[in-house]
Amino acid sequence: MTVRLQTLFETPARARMTAQQYLDNPMSEHKSDLIEGVFVMASPASLEHEALTSFMIATLSNFVGHKRLGRVFSSNAAYRLSADNVYQPDISVVRVERIEQAQGIVFPGAPDIAVEIVSPSSRQYDTVEKKINYARYGVGEYWLIDPIDERAVFYAQTDGQLSPIPAPGSQVRSTLLDGYWLELAWLFPPAGVERPAVLEVAQRQGLITAP
Repeated sequence: MTVRLQTLFETPARARMTAQQYLDNPMSEHKSDLIEGVFVMASPASLEHEALTSFMIATLSNFVGHKRLGRVFSSNAAYRLSADNVYQPDISVVRVERIEQAQGIVFPGAPDIAVEIVSPSSRQYDTVEKKINYARYGVGEYWLIDPIDERAVFYAQTDGQLSPIPAPGSQVRSTLLDGYWLELAWLFPPAGVERPAVLEVAQRQGLITAP
């Protein structure tokens, strides 16, 4: 009789792949993660997932670039958290004081900010194993954006734990990127309403002035 694992933390040592084995596997060049020694390949993303990811990358890149805070990476950037955890978040930010570590194929350690756009196939990993390990291995903030439940939570690191950043009203804010905030309605617009243009978001965030 087979017993289904409740979480990947229960993966026996004999069934685990090492970080180096994962990186040596040609399939790791595609969107995937090594979670507690288990190779997890991402399912094809929905068009809404990709649209939301593009919006987040654009607004983050504008803000981080304008303020010279570091670099924003998309989903092929890999972070080696431990001997059996290598993650490729949908979006990540590495602050300027650590950017010299971004050499070669894999970044040694957690990003300063990891962003995951939750999908049905990734929900368990994003909200359980990856959230626990990002906290354990020193991520500064972990942003979980769930287009299915229309919910966004920004978590901040405190002594190895991730706690939700207070989100008054309809906004979510970063504590590491001082001044970066988003309206929930921008992330999850009502049917028939488009997300704002990137320049409109930049104006609202105070990066540029309206003409």
